[in-house]
Amino acid sequence: MRHSLRAIVLCCALALTPACASIGQPPVANPVAAAKTLDQRAYALLRTYAALVEEATDIVGDPATPRAVSRALGQAERIATPAAETLTVAVGAYLRAQADFNALSGQSQPALERASLALTIAAQGLNQAIAAAQAPIGELEHHVRAGRG
Repeated sequence: MRHSLRAIVLCCALALTPACASIGQPPVANPVAAAKTLDQRAYALLRTYAALVEEATDIVGDPATPRAVSRALGQAERIATPAAETLTVAVGAYLRAQADFNALSGQSQPALERASLALTIAAQGLNQAIAAAQAPIGELEHHVRAGRG
């Protein structure tokens, strides 16, 4: 169950994430900081999480990895995964609210106001989910770097 949930989160992150690198351009050191919109920040953070989980899996799968490093990576992943899942849900809600708002352009004022309020609430929820996910994903990144070292 846990592995299938991780796979779903990873698939969502990979499917929803637009290409972050351009051909001939140097790689972006911090894709979250380079993102220009709220949903781009969320996608960049989800993509970072997915890459870290993949790297952590490789590190833990290496028989030479000390048991303490494997345990630390497992604990960091267990903390980061719910934050990434919450972020995935928040991105979906934001995108639905944005699509609803865009679909109502030219409609009555009350309908636009309701859609605008829903979009504002979804944007606030997404912003909170991004903020809540940054620390646990950063902690996972720290442990992955230590495990590589």
